[in-house]
Amino acid sequence: MKWMLPLLFLLTACLEDNSSPEAALKNFVEARMGTLVTREYVLERVTGKMRQSLEHITEEEFAKFADLRNVKKDSFKILSKSCQDKKCFVTYSVGYQTVEKEKSSFVTEVKKIAEIQNENGKWLIAEVSNIKTYHEALEPINPLE
Repeated sequence: MKWMLPLLFLLTACLEDNSSPEAALKNFVEARMGTLVTREYVLERVTGKMRQSLEHITEEEFAKFADLRNVKKDSFKILSKSCQDKKCFVTYSVGYQTVEKEKSSFVTEVKKIAEIQNENGKWLIAEVSNIKTYHEALEPINPLE
């Protein structure tokens, strides 16, 4: 009986809850951090301008976009949300560390606005715009490397 509670927590943690625009955005951002995602994974979660741009980029360009194995997430915060019918604009910030040779080299915080649309009962990301990016180098930068 004691084993059922941890199993229940594990099962609920593994299920993606995209029932709200915030949940869909958070799941998308967190799923990409520290991993290499497939084109299919991304295309299932985007629509509109973002989908069109990702469908038409080369495999090499997509590989650069999809490979975030050297990124470790520090924080994810929803700052504000404005919704009308089946469209929401969510302002959020993401904090992360860039890891090189098993050592953090940069700490970054990015503020963004995401347009999220509800299509057939599923929240999809239509467009993401950067507002502000802050980088802090943890090591001296050597431009000759």
